[in-house]
Amino acid sequence: MTTKAINDSPVWKEFETEAKKRRRNPVKLMLDLLKEQMEIWEDESLDREISRDAQKSGYKEDDAVELVRQYRLEKKARADS
Repeated sequence: MTTKAINDSPVWKEFETEAKKRRRNPVKLMLDLLKEQMEIWEDESLDREISRDAQKSGYKEDDAVELVRQYRLEKKARADS
């Protein structure tokens, strides 16, 4: 899809109108939204990778919760001494 096709689309025209009502630059807003979506996709990819690694390690979610609890207790004990 070309920028001309996007610019001429009814969806863009509606988006542009709504952005301007909110005193937002529609192009900057769209770029921000695209950036946010890219970050979401990166996070989802990382989540899948972590999930695969966790499955390979044999740890369960409850194990992770317990490890975090133990770490926090140890950290608190070091801080108190």
